[in-house]
Amino acid sequence: MYKSKLFSLVLLLLTIIFTNSSPPAKDVFEALRFVCTGKFQGGFCPYAIAYDIAAQLAGNWYNHDGATGLWSDGGPSIWWPSGVGLWSFAEFFHTMEGRATDKLYLATQWAAIETAKKQTNYVHTKFTDDQAWWANGALRLEQYIRSTGDATQDLIKAAQAVINDNVAYETGECGGGVYWYYGNPPPSTTDKTTISNVLTIYTMATMYSFTRDSTLLQGGARGGAIDIYNWLVSTDLLNPQTGYQRDTMNTDNGQCQLWGGSLTYEYGVLVQALMALADATGNQQYITHAITYIHNAINQFTRNNIVYEGCDDTNTCRGDQIAFRGIFYLGLARLYERTRDNAIAQVIEASYFAMLFRKVGSRYPLSLINDNNNFSGNDLIVVTIGDLNLASAMIKVYKYKYAAPIVPNIDAAIHGLLPFDVTHQGLTGCVCDDVGCPTGHYMQCFNDSGHKDATGGQHWNDKVSAILIGPGHQMMLFKPEGTGIFYLGLARLYERTRDNAIAQVIEASYFAMLFRVSLLHFSHVGCPTGHYMQCFNDSGHKDTTGGQHWNDKVSAILIGPGHQMMLFKPEGTGHSDWLKGSQWYVGDQFNDKVDSINIDY
Repeated sequence: MYKSKLFSLVLLLLTIIFTNSSPPAKDVFEALRFVCTGKFQGGFCPYAIAYDIAAQLAGNWYNHDGATGLWSDGGPSIWWPSGVGLWSFAEFFHTMEGRATDKLYLATQWAAIETAKKQTNYVHTKFTDDQAWWANGALRLEQYIRSTGDATQDLIKAAQAVINDNVAYETGECGGGVYWYYGNPPPSTTDKTTISNVLTIYTMATMYSFTRDSTLLQGGARGGAIDIYNWLVSTDLLNPQTGYQRDTMNTDNGQCQLWGGSLTYEYGVLVQALMALADATGNQQYITHAITYIHNAINQFTRNNIVYEGCDDTNTCRGDQIAFRGIFYLGLARLYERTRDNAIAQVIEASYFAMLFRKVGSRYPLSLINDNNNFSGNDLIVVTIGDLNLASAMIKVYKYKYAAPIVPNIDAAIHGLLPFDVTHQGLTGCVCDDVGCPTGHYMQCFNDSGHKDATGGQHWNDKVSAILIGPGHQMMLFKPEGTGIFYLGLARLYERTRDNAIAQVIEASYFAMLFRVSLLHFSHVGCPTGHYMQCFNDSGHKDTTGGQHWNDKVSAILIGPGHQMMLFKPEGTGHSDWLKGSQWYVGDQFNDKVDSINIDY
């Protein structure tokens, strides 16, 4: 009786799919505007604003690929802010919580790795803070990569190189601490700055989460993250009772003299470093200290809960100063996400709306309290990186203060991949040339406008020997047998034969549909004439005949709406008959059997 109802169930399955499927958004910015509700709907939705800012930034990478340092050719003026930009993009990926950002994520991963290769693992300028921005961006990105089930060693290697270099300049003068600069003067080679030290704490404590090397925390040849924090407190560079911090200790002639007051960006990194220490040690006292520090910073650097810098009052914010508040937003966001502290939420929200109200055209502002926003060139990039951090911070507040317990699902809203071009239209372009390829292969990229063949030929299938199906995405394959949709054919065949293998496929697919696993969108997907469909997802292939050589029967490939497929060509003698990470399937001479491709919805 139970299995006799399967025919009715599969018809219900088809009805639901035909009724509820929707095509990818034609304009994803417009789609994201309506992810939010209430006062955040439309042009105030932080998901849309963060995406818009990220799209602007991605469109301005140096040499269009970011391979030498995202927005930098390695020059000093934009080098360290580009490391901040890497950190900002990593936080953006964490915050959006959706695979719709995969195009930018994969491109950013590639650019970060290429930069490490070209710029000696970020150890590039002899400023310990410069390289630590890059290391921390790389580690935050690696945390996101691992949240997807993937991993790299290149980013870990680069961050470890920075740690090794920074601790080489952690010395006993004035009791400890890391020097800010170790090149030829000027600038000063006798300063131990708060920023270099809190950045190094974050790098070491975060690296501990990957390696579990206890010397990163305490002891070791020169001292670990805990030792550096204790040194900062002992010298009064940091005061966890009052939340006040100083900028620099000058070690010249053993004077150990403190100078400089509090700076927003030091607070922004400090609270993240303390969170990393709390995660590494389990000691929640570090979170208590972080809250004390951030409340002090809020008292110093906000008016009516809107973040400002002293240079705003005189319209003189220039150089490094224009990057400071953006890093402060990053710390506010991370600490709010951990503590749900409403005082932090109020600052983020007030600053966010001030940013939107001072936006001119497509340009987002630096100052939130005046009109000092006429920036261009590298300065405009730095300003925009800070604005991305503020928009990402607002997403966190929206999630936990306004939307909870229902968190917006950007994947469902977009139904595809965010394009990351300033037009917000279509899904165009390739991620990169050579990220994620099997050994001995290189990549061609396909999008929803059809296939791309570097040779200009139509017979790409003669050259392809590997296919990547992105995590959580699916690929649909068509066989040249009969007509009609595969499930309908299954249903009729089961009704005639009562074949239990067919019953199992129908039943599993039905419950997968109910739980939104491998949901197939048929309403806008037609089979080629004379074909019927099988569906493949990121867990590998499905073959109702029980055979392994499904590729022998396939003559068309359809990429799911808004998704993309990467094809690989053989170079040299490398072979590709392997399965990796539930993402790859490399068929036995698959390329000899494929004769058409359609990537459209």
